[in-house]
Amino acid sequence: TSDKAKKAEDAHDTATLADRLRSLQLKRSNFSGRLSFQSSNASAASSVAAGALGAEPKSNTDKLLDALSRADQTKNQQWLRQLRLEYDHLIAPKIPTLEKSISHTLFFIIFPCLAVSAILFYLVDNPMIGDSNTSWSWLVLFLGVRQMVIFEFARVGEIFWIEILALRSSFFNMVVGPYLALAVIQSRGWPYICIFWPVLNFCFLYGNHEFAKHWLFWQDMLDIFNEVNPVDGVTDDNFYFRLLMVMIFIGVTVSLKRLTIALYLGRRTVEHFGVELEKLMAKMILIGEVANLAKSIENRNALIEGPLSPLNHEIDDEKLVRFREFVQNDGISDVDSPGRPGRKSAMAPTTHPPPPPDSSSPLSPSPVQLDATDEGPRNSPGHLPRSSPDQSAQGSTGSKQKKDYFSSATNAKLIYLLSEWEEPEIVKGNNSNVSVHDLVQFRKAVSYMDDKYRFSHAFGPAKTRVLCVESAQKVYDRLMLSAEQDSPTLPFSVFAVLAMDANGELVESKMKSLIRLLRPDRNGSLMKLDFVKSIDAVYKQLRLLRASIANSAQIDLAFERIVNFLFYFFVVVIALAIVGINIWTPFLSINAFVLTFSILYKDAASKYFEGLLLIFNRRPYDIGDRIATSAPMKDTSGDGSSTWFVDKVTLFTTTVRFATTNEVATYSNGSLAPLRIINANRSPKAILYLVIKFGLETPFQRIKVFRTAVENFIN
Repeated sequence: TSDKAKKAEDAHDTATLADRLRSLQLKRSNFSGRLSFQSSNASAASSVAAGALGAEPKSNTDKLLDALSRADQTKNQQWLRQLRLEYDHLIAPKIPTLEKSISHTLFFIIFPCLAVSAILFYLVDNPMIGDSNTSWSWLVLFLGVRQMVIFEFARVGEIFWIEILALRSSFFNMVVGPYLALAVIQSRGWPYICIFWPVLNFCFLYGNHEFAKHWLFWQDMLDIFNEVNPVDGVTDDNFYFRLLMVMIFIGVTVSLKRLTIALYLGRRTVEHFGVELEKLMAKMILIGEVANLAKSIENRNALIEGPLSPLNHEIDDEKLVRFREFVQNDGISDVDSPGRPGRKSAMAPTTHPPPPPDSSSPLSPSPVQLDATDEGPRNSPGHLPRSSPDQSAQGSTGSKQKKDYFSSATNAKLIYLLSEWEEPEIVKGNNSNVSVHDLVQFRKAVSYMDDKYRFSHAFGPAKTRVLCVESAQKVYDRLMLSAEQDSPTLPFSVFAVLAMDANGELVESKMKSLIRLLRPDRNGSLMKLDFVKSIDAVYKQLRLLRASIANSAQIDLAFERIVNFLFYFFVVVIALAIVGINIWTPFLSINAFVLTFSILYKDAASKYFEGLLLIFNRRPYDIGDRIATSAPMKDTSGDGSSTWFVDKVTLFTTTVRFATTNEVATYSNGSLAPLRIINANRSPKAILYLVIKFGLETPFQRIKVFRTAVENFIN
């Protein structure tokens, strides 16, 4: 009997435990909690105390349920803290503005209108408006009190939906989508009020029912707010309905116009500056990584005395050899760094042949020399000494590698002797498919260009050019802590850490980027002046690009003003037509004056619109570009053209500075429209003809070396 009772009691406890666990699961989905050391000690202490007082100690089931209850309370507290944080971040900053707006409306509009309405109703016998059955006191209440209350509700809705949700919360964007969220943001200001003020009017003030006429129709204490204060045909009037519809039409059309122009102008800006900005941001990020490396070296030097190297020489010797070999071979593309002239010939191959297998050192590969008849390499496999018997096992493999090497060297010379030819660009797809996310990322990237620490906090301030140069020198001094004490220059192998992936392997593309950015010499060394020049070149690119983007924004703003003039003209015409006002009769009366004015200024207007199309559609130059102009029917000079630097561009004029004398001139964009505009910045492979005389006894090899040197200097 005792065993049966005990089993029944255990079954009852199990059922109770299951029920309590289910109730907890209903309150909390997918919960996983951890019991801390403190909670365990607290529960143990409570059990000991309960036993000391004579109470029954808690079972393991009760302890588990108590722990789950405490975890549930902790989760609720975390949720409340998160809610409080969101309130402090989103809603609290807007409360002072909202309180100020409501207080001004109450004390300067609603309360005075209430006083005027009470005076008219109680002291002046509630006069009527003309022959209608509507009192003046009701009209004052309708316009000055009830409409203002609806207006303040619309203002509160704007702050909540736009200022809090659309602009500060990502939840709204995920729910409604990026385009609808952007449309709501573009309705910020009076267009939102024009839309939702009439909507609230339709909800609370329009109609023939009692609530639309009197909000307090149900009470008898104040007759001014019930049917005793008469009204007839105002809340359901046809003109009132048309007026509300016109306000909604204007608000919706203006919001859509703003959305369309914002997307169009934003996409044009991203398409025009996006690629250049992406390349510049990559350089800025690389400079930030170099600065962080310098900071790490400085921190390590503070702990460990003596010169430091970012690499472990015992483990990474092979990687250092590869990095030095890559620097000495200068295995980079033909994109020149702005900090130093390019070294490669304009017709040189873009890749270097690998060294032969029998090179004496991987750091100094010997070049292959071909004879004048192009019959093959002088030290071809056929002219090599005969292999010894102990090398016969490697004969076939080595012969194949040498054959591949000499073949690549011959191909390199053939490519050099051929005339240069650029592959045509094949455009695939539509470049105008710029998403809203791309626009947001572009704006964020541009905002980083205005920051005081443009390259990173580790680099230092770079707000001005002087600060940038000073910070660059400090970064170089930190990097020199890893070099030998008697070394006058920085070994470029210091940057090998930045060119490694997660597995510790050197990444060729990262090495090329570092070489393009900093441009070390053939010995793999980097002087302080060259390092500062490289950083300064990136700073100049940054400032010029930022000025071009800002100038483009001003041009877009001027263009938007022109669009707004035409847009609002047609919107007003349509709105007046909806209300029922005929404007065609006065418009036809001034038609003769408009025609006379258009004939008088047709030439100036034609030039004006030509200039608009030049700057807004063609965009032949940006700020900082070097341009030359000439008549399109006249050939340009083969010796090059005299150029001007573009200083400022507006929708109507262009200010330029002569490259030779620094003289400043201003052109109207209409006068530049029919001209041929040569942009040197967009002509990276322009051809120059130089006539130089050599003596007949000059060897052809020396002339070829001289030609290569001239090409490297020009490039």
